[in-house]
Amino acid sequence: MAPVLERILTGKEPSPCILVKDTLEQSGQLLGFELLNNTPKDHAIILVCAETDPVHLVGLLKGEYAISIVDAYSNPLGWTPEFESTLSSLQAVTKQPRINIASVESVSLRDVRRANKTLANTLLKQTSSFTIYFDSISPFLASSVPDTFNLLRSVTGFLSDSSRIIAVHHEDVPDADAFHPDPSKPYASNSLAHIATTLITIKSSKAIKQDQEDLRKGIVSNKEFAYLTVHGNVWDSAVCDVEHKRKSGKVARETNAYHLGSSTGDVIFVNVWDVVGDMPDIDRLDLEESQTADPAANLSFNLNLTQEQRQAKNDTVLPYLKTQESTGAIYYEPDAADDFDDDDPDEDLTI
Repeated sequence: MAPVLERILTGKEPSPCILVKDTLEQSGQLLGFELLNNTPKDHAIILVCAETDPVHLVGLLKGEYAISIVDAYSNPLGWTPEFESTLSSLQAVTKQPRINIASVESVSLRDVRRANKTLANTLLKQTSSFTIYFDSISPFLASSVPDTFNLLRSVTGFLSDSSRIIAVHHEDVPDADAFHPDPSKPYASNSLAHIATTLITIKSSKAIKQDQEDLRKGIVSNKEFAYLTVHGNVWDSAVCDVEHKRKSGKVARETNAYHLGSSTGDVIFVNVWDVVGDMPDIDRLDLEESQTADPAANLSFNLNLTQEQRQAKNDTVLPYLKTQESTGAIYYEPDAADDFDDDDPDEDLTI
């Protein structure tokens, strides 16, 4: 069976809200772009640009889509009041006939509430399913955490069964609440993970490989805190911890890795040890358990059900379900061995 992450990427596993959580040690932009480029062809795309030039981001799209842009990159702090991204200027720069840019709206990160209204107006104009891509949610959180969550709540209200949100979040970039911490408030990162139906945590494959090598040699390194290391930001591979919440309430967790194909440049999903090398037996067993595998495979007997057997199983009404449908009345049928005593056991009490 294909990994959950690959099924989400290809659209075989629905997920209305995908959060890619990265750090300065390993960027998640590559996976974010790959998720964006696997948008269904009948979707409109809304790009919310806070860290990436809209022209560059539009140029990365491989398909033919109707694109709306909310530009918080060109004038993030409102230094130029008269600045406004124009549709004609953006189309002139892209110079790609296949690109259909429907609208361009300029917003400032200083006013997240206005950005919320602008994005809501853009979504109201959509007549088909859509995909919203936040190249980074962190600049919005750095401006105002409550307003950013109001923005996300407003956006999720427009989602249909097939529409979805893809957002990248830098976990170690401080948000606005970090400067005035309140123990009663949850961390923004934890709240985002709660909202997301799929949480993908990106880790550096090279750093993990170095840690495994140190462990194999018996080296316990006393690491000092550092935002960037020599093993950080491997551009062509990474390790992904995936937590996917299905509609049924079940949660699928697995650890995968990806790397770029040498000839095509496409993202290929593989087992972790295919990227970081051989791992200690205990760690390898833990990772094997986290992989999505068929427990009925490679058996000498068949445990799988046929379609008819599965249908019969689903149609079977179990006894506890009958109990739930009843009114709660108790029916008792005495038999010949029952001995009834009509005497009042509390007769001697003055009640």
